[in-house]
Amino acid sequence: MMDFRMNQAINKPFFSLPLCFVLGITLSGNVQANTPDPEQRELFRSTYALMKQGRTDKARPHFGALTNYPLYPWLEYEFFIRNNEETTDLTLLDFAARNPGSVMSDGIYEKLAGRMVAKQAWSRILDTLPDHTPLTSLQCIRLEAGINREQAAGNATATLQQARAFWRAADAALPAECNGMVALLEQQGLLTAEDYWQHIGLLIRNNQVTAARNLAGKLSADEQGLVDLWTRVRSDPKRNLEQAFKQTESPRLREIIVYGIQRAADKKLDTAIPLWARARKTFSFTPAEKGQVESNFGMWEAWRHDDRGLRRLEAIAPQYRTTDGNIWMARLALRSDKWQSVLDAITALENNPDTDDEESGRDIWQYWKARALSALGRADEARQTYEALAQDTTFYGFLAADRLNQDYARLKEPPPDRSQRIAGLKKLAVIQRWQEWIALGEPDMARKEWFRLLHEMDKEGMLAAAELASSFGDANLAIWTVSRTRDWNVVDLRFPMLYTDLIMEQSRNQGIRPEWVLGIMRRESAFNADAESSAKALGLMQLMPATARHVGKLLGIPVGGKADILKPETNVQLGSAYLSQMLNRFGGNYAQATAAYNAGPGRIPQWAPDKTIDADQWVESIPYRETRRYVRAVMAYTTIYEHKLQPDTDNRLSSHLKPVHPE
Repeated sequence: MMDFRMNQAINKPFFSLPLCFVLGITLSGNVQANTPDPEQRELFRSTYALMKQGRTDKARPHFGALTNYPLYPWLEYEFFIRNNEETTDLTLLDFAARNPGSVMSDGIYEKLAGRMVAKQAWSRILDTLPDHTPLTSLQCIRLEAGINREQAAGNATATLQQARAFWRAADAALPAECNGMVALLEQQGLLTAEDYWQHIGLLIRNNQVTAARNLAGKLSADEQGLVDLWTRVRSDPKRNLEQAFKQTESPRLREIIVYGIQRAADKKLDTAIPLWARARKTFSFTPAEKGQVESNFGMWEAWRHDDRGLRRLEAIAPQYRTTDGNIWMARLALRSDKWQSVLDAITALENNPDTDDEESGRDIWQYWKARALSALGRADEARQTYEALAQDTTFYGFLAADRLNQDYARLKEPPPDRSQRIAGLKKLAVIQRWQEWIALGEPDMARKEWFRLLHEMDKEGMLAAAELASSFGDANLAIWTVSRTRDWNVVDLRFPMLYTDLIMEQSRNQGIRPEWVLGIMRRESAFNADAESSAKALGLMQLMPATARHVGKLLGIPVGGKADILKPETNVQLGSAYLSQMLNRFGGNYAQATAAYNAGPGRIPQWAPDKTIDADQWVESIPYRETRRYVRAVMAYTTIYEHKLQPDTDNRLSSHLKPVHPE
């Protein structure tokens, strides 16, 4: 069962008036509506628009005809929000209890919390507000209330420490509702100058410069000057490091200089190297600080496939080499068949994990650890490592299975029966609201309802919801829902079979594999035919308008504006033709052609090796993070779709990965 975690106080009966009684409306006891008719939908649309405009007097006469409509709670919500001062706490609590775990109840609880904080009703806050909420504002208010209640009882240690950890983990400015919690931490002396400095650094590194500057007011005048210098170094490292070099050495200043030199290297490595040489003559950097800068330099040299990067990274003591340094040391070493260095880098990565970033993920580096162990003659250890990966339906999971000559067992597993969970979901009012927002042509509101619902669910609930979304024809939503579980082995929901007739026709016309087209489409748009990226790529295969027009001209197909490119038939025809061009251009090498589709064909020669290397070595050493991940994903997706199109096939991912040759 789905647990909405409603507080016991909210489950108590209320002697309060729902909106139907406030407005003199009789509400049927059966709130489960039948399929609304078009007239009712249009009435809601116009009434809701009036409420959003604040024209309650014009909207109220229509409420009675909508009380059994699935979206009626949104009229109640707008009424309460716009008449907050006139609405009692009990009425708001009744509404929240009738619409638990929803976007609407979140808004209502924020209103209630504001009232209770003003009254310092700390126990009531803890007894009333849900303890499971996605809203930072409510989390802060609950922590503030917990501290105050514990202080009244003579012991607030536990909640104070929770609040301190919450504050320290925030990587963006906290909302105003958190001010009371922060003030209590300050009163107890739990936020020191060092805490503020570390938090300012976190904010600057996360591009929250305004929040960092605001927090600097908590520091001494001298340290405020250093924060100002830090933000200027961030903006223009080369110019402002000159000023930093003239100041008196301190740990704070060294931190700014280390940050600034790395920032300069991120812009242009050749600028940063002489700046670092100057800094080292003036300041006494710690081994850890040197490790940060040298790791950054080595990373950028490795990014350019420059052997100096490997030498630089190998020279750093493992305990001081950063995660990025270890990753790029491994990448450049594996590209060069220097397997002991690969193993050394991965061992250091395992011993010093400091990030949850996907690029330091288990499957990637366990696979390369096994490759290194095998190359170094440690076959038994390599096999054990491959075995742990071979059950995963990922790029490296498939390659591990290939190394062991094992079947892709998960691709043959039948999907689980989720019918019982799905039946329960269909009864939820939030699902009915989701359907109605879709029927009204309001996908953004529908998704707000949907993703708020997911916050209340366990993994199996989310997978059932994904299957429900798929059954309603929204494969894109199903895919995004499964992604919340981070279970990449849910093949039945993550890889729907859509547009297959169109894809089979166009792949046949272009002489390319249909499963490759499906893999590209799945990665590019997740089957959202209306997808438009921030770069203006369009449609199922995310075609740039200039590329679409160019390919259309070659095919004799007139391509006008956006509407033409978004048409699935046109989009797939043009995208398949472009894929065919890339495959021919790169001699039938699917990894390179896939990379070209993402990054552009002009970049592929720049990434050519000095000697022939295996495709997996080439893919993992692609400099661009997006393209590297893209190629891994598309080749794995292509393998999955190949087995969906041909269930009896024994084809392997590695059979489609040709070696990559020098230019």
